[in-house]
Amino acid sequence: MHKITQPKLFSRGSKLWIRFSFNSQNIRKPLNLEDTKENRKLANLQIIPQILLKVYEGTFFENTNNIPTVDEYMIRSFELHKGGRSDSTNLMYKRNYNKHIKNVFGNVPLDKITSEDITHWQNNLKETEHLAKGSILRIRSCLNVMFEDAIENDLIQKNPISKAKKLRETDNPKVKRVKLKPFNLMEIKSILDVLEDSDKNLIATLFFTGMRAGECIGLKWEYIDFNKKTISIREQMVNGEQKQILKTTKSQRIIPMIEALIPYLENQYKLTGKQNSYVFLTARTNKHYHSAGKIREQIWVKALKKANVLYRNLHQTRGTFISTLISNGEDINYVSKIAGHENVKVTLEKYSEYIPCKNKDFGNCFG
Repeated sequence: MHKITQPKLFSRGSKLWIRFSFNSQNIRKPLNLEDTKENRKLANLQIIPQILLKVYEGTFFENTNNIPTVDEYMIRSFELHKGGRSDSTNLMYKRNYNKHIKNVFGNVPLDKITSEDITHWQNNLKETEHLAKGSILRIRSCLNVMFEDAIENDLIQKNPISKAKKLRETDNPKVKRVKLKPFNLMEIKSILDVLEDSDKNLIATLFFTGMRAGECIGLKWEYIDFNKKTISIREQMVNGEQKQILKTTKSQRIIPMIEALIPYLENQYKLTGKQNSYVFLTARTNKHYHSAGKIREQIWVKALKKANVLYRNLHQTRGTFISTLISNGEDINYVSKIAGHENVKVTLEKYSEYIPCKNKDFGNCFG
């Protein structure tokens, strides 16, 4: 029969440890937690009971010194979440890890990273690399998911990100998020007027559907119904590969074919419709576009310069479609649905400033 004494908390430096005896053997173990009132409560209510259970089950002394490094465990974390993310999201997580995290934390064991380490790292991203708060949070989410996976698998007790200092948005103009500046109807006309054939039809489709560029270049004729005047979004093109996994769960949707768009799609059908293929094919190879970057390089940048229209990135065609509908009084719930947002809250967060004031006498009730 095993003899074990009740574990007791003690502080070493600023960290919490526990000590107990097991079969006359004195055991000391760091909890990798700061010595605070909150953490002492966490230790007594959750961590110590878990440790006792592992001691009785005989698993406490297994792999106690085999904590993987961030680099080792990040590979496992990527694999765990691979099926639940789109290919583009997986690519973004890996790119962020390799560019902003690996060199700092890659060789560090999971249990050796502190909240202070996270705070210094994210401050450096802001001050030295001039990244915006939103960008840093997206990069940090990669680490956050990995730490949560490690906690779930009993490798560490607590996520160091949870106690890292909060970030404030910077006023540095170099890191301000690109603000939506919708194209007006005259600008849209000027852009389309300098384009021809398939290039014109493609850009018009982006402006008049609000599709993401990957969805547009992955669009096939089988998803377009001229009789019902609908476009079904079912797939997207990601780095040259057709994918059925879209950005969000609501990205699979049906977009109404508005009157302004119909002539462009009818013209495009004359060009590629009989091939029963992708709607938009490149002029050079007669194959589908590899990525949105090709549209930007081959069509977009040149068109804006030729039309003498202030440059905005290609994604602002989508923002133009959504904001124009909202500012003209279209139902925001329906706009959110055809935009493929996860919910109307997302739409409101991004486009609330475009909701028109219907009551010109607003506030006069107090007079």
